Amino acid sequence: MATPRPPLLTQRRPQPRSSFGRVSVGVVGRVMMSVAEGPFDAALMAAAKRAIALAGKRLPADRRFGDMIEIRTSLQMDANAVDQLRASIDAFASRGLVAVSTVFLVPPGLPGIERLPALMDIWRASRPVRRADTFDAAWALVNADLIAAGLPPQPAPTPRPRA
Repeated sequence: MATPRPPLLTQRRPQPRSSFGRVSVGVVGRVMMSVAEGPFDAALMAAAKRAIALAGKRLPADRRFGDMIEIRTSLQMDANAVDQLRASIDAFASRGLVAVSTVFLVPPGLPGIERLPALMDIWRASRPVRRADTFDAAWALVNADLIAAGLPPQPAPTPRPRA
């Protein structure tokens, strides 16, 4: 008796996908570093929340750290993404995962940069927030904030080439 053949796959029409970016999160000593490439949607913000939670497990035991967020390509974000982001930051704050400060590394002229002050306000509710235009300036601010909090400054990571 012949084995029944599986049905042929029907051809699917490509569904329009929302344009979204990428977020990666890591820990360098006492610094949580995030690199975010927009535009952003709610699904990406939910993925970022999971990445931050995983990275948070690699923080020092005393949970005192600096935070640096580098925004590349775009700051464009839909309303659902902003809501998801706000909920994520509030959830981390309620669980005690709060940096001594957050430094945003955002180059001038980035698409959607007019949103930056409102986005910084989301973090500002739980910690000091500052902005820099270059990596070196951002790292210097992170270290200044660590020192002000009584923590040791951290050596800057070795730069990796952008993909």
